[in-house]
Amino acid sequence: MKTLITLILSIAAISAFSQPKGIKCIYASTMQVKKSFYDIENPIVRDTIIQRTKQDRKVYSLTISDNKSLFKKEPESVDKMPLLTDTRNIYIDFNDSSRITQTEHGGKMYIIKDKANTLEWEISPETEIVLGRTCYKATLKGNNKITAWFTPDVPMVCGPLGYYGLPGLVVRIKIPVYTLDLQSITETDNPEMNIPKEGELITEDAYKANANKTYKELLNSAKKSNLLRINQQHFTEGCPLSGYVFL
Repeated sequence: MKTLITLILSIAAISAFSQPKGIKCIYASTMQVKKSFYDIENPIVRDTIIQRTKQDRKVYSLTISDNKSLFKKEPESVDKMPLLTDTRNIYIDFNDSSRITQTEHGGKMYIIKDKANTLEWEISPETEIVLGRTCYKATLKGNNKITAWFTPDVPMVCGPLGYYGLPGLVVRIKIPVYTLDLQSITETDNPEMNIPKEGELITEDAYKANANKTYKELLNSAKKSNLLRINQQHFTEGCPLSGYVFL
């Protein structure tokens, strides 16, 4: 394993000489159709949920420049199955490890300022070719439900949804709710890195408290409805905020 990591770091170091001023990556999501969806007795409800899940396609951009990144939800997203927590922007300055997250929860926009904590990964020798680039699989330590694929061909530690810390760009991130896949990479001389400002400024702990309160209210209201019960399970099995999963 040490040999594998050394090889990956060596490739990244060699590639760094051709690193552009800035790059813009486009990612698209694929929602998971849960097995429990097929157990819904009402055929209209069952078919509607399955169809909407398959049609859901969220589009995000990840702009990287000057050791900073901005992950942004794009307007062409098709929200057929909206999430309880909808991350709009994640701005990270790796120079001082500062992070600003803009997220909508329960119909209200919030701004969370905190530190980008170190994420530890277990790198696997398993590889896959994505967009012509050799990618390696990694699993987040402490949460084996989160897996990432990264490429040392693009020597940047960034990734979508605030997942970072690997020796190369994250091209795919898989969480229990959905998977984000890289669609394209383009170089840019004028990267747009607008820091998100709209929303109520709130601490991380306060936001978690609000989110958990909403989640419990949703659970209570779902007791008499199979539709709501299925949806709350889908919403909360993996709710990304600022690079980690809670709930």
